[in-house]
Amino acid sequence: MLDYRPMIASSGADAAALFSLLQQALGFSLVVHGRLPNLEDATEAISEVPPGKDMKDKFFGGYWQNGVLVGCMDLIRGYPEPDIAYLGLLVFSEARQGQGLGVLALAHIANLSRSWGCTALRLAVVDRNARALAFWQREGFRELYRKPGTQYAGHAIVMERAL
Repeated sequence: MLDYRPMIASSGADAAALFSLLQQALGFSLVVHGRLPNLEDATEAISEVPPGKDMKDKFFGGYWQNGVLVGCMDLIRGYPEPDIAYLGLLVFSEARQGQGLGVLALAHIANLSRSWGCTALRLAVVDRNARALAFWQREGFRELYRKPGTQYAGHAIVMERAL
């Protein structure tokens, strides 16, 4: 079972908790960013929004098990189109990967997106992240296009699934 709790950009405690989680998912940071995570990565993840959006459209939160932060997600309502929810991040600590938590989190994310009237869920996965790519494909996401990942250590594969 996963408990979800929003994380707040202005909370130093939330940024510190996210940084600790990212340190427990070093493989993610290395394959996506080509380096180890830092506190700025955590602060930026909680507060960054895409062009044309603001914090009222951003839903960033942690997934907890028995009081321990084991994962997090970043979801943008109505981006890049009003009927699409954009999943900017879903990551779990390496110790908790492969236990079905991603599937549970995805169900939560899909329900939240549907509650906004969204009909599709979109995301981008770095092509070097083979494990994540395989997960998204198993969960019914289909590739729309690829683009250079200017902020990533590889190309971004943009994928989408109907809700």
